[in-house]
Amino acid sequence: MNTINKLVSIAALSALLPATAMAVPVPLIDNQVIIDNAPFYSIGAEDRLGSGNLALNHPGFIDIPYAIFDLGSISSVSSAVLTWSFGSLFGSSGPAEITGYAGNDADGIISVSDRFMGIAADTFTYSGGEIRNLDVTSLVNASLLSGQYFATRAEVTIAPDKLSDYHGGQFVTVSLEITPVPEPETYAMLLAGLGILGFSIRRRKEEV
Repeated sequence: MNTINKLVSIAALSALLPATAMAVPVPLIDNQVIIDNAPFYSIGAEDRLGSGNLALNHPGFIDIPYAIFDLGSISSVSSAVLTWSFGSLFGSSGPAEITGYAGNDADGIISVSDRFMGIAADTFTYSGGEIRNLDVTSLVNASLLSGQYFATRAEVTIAPDKLSDYHGGQFVTVSLEITPVPEPETYAMLLAGLGILGFSIRRRKEEV
């Protein structure tokens, strides 16, 4: 086989190799606390990107950590895993029962109106230091289908009026990892590679 044919065959074989579906992290574009109950109804400016977020109920208010992810040009995913990393436990009433919610955010900006965003994805009990991984594939695909951002929030299930003290904890990390579905262009490259390889094999047979 001459040098040109070798190069053609190598290029064809490279094109034949399917793009490996790799899990990738999704950029977190905002991460703050929504403060609920009068007279607050505001956004916690102290809890920004890279800082801890509080899931905390107090007799007078609720702190709700909220995060928004930007999936960019991705059109669909084959898997999506949301991870909450829980650090410190707050309050004196023992382990905190937390419900994680997930859904769409229309504008990518956290506001008090996002207070009731999403559906309950999981309810779990934290005593401090746990990491919770949630399969949110269908919810992420729903966000992509609607052309919106994917968002998540966490909330303590004990109501403030049931407390004499505060109750909850601090989430030190929230992240989203997805495996994108290959785009049509990937399959087009595969077909092109098959064509090049077939042409190369036929040329070799003609030269023999």
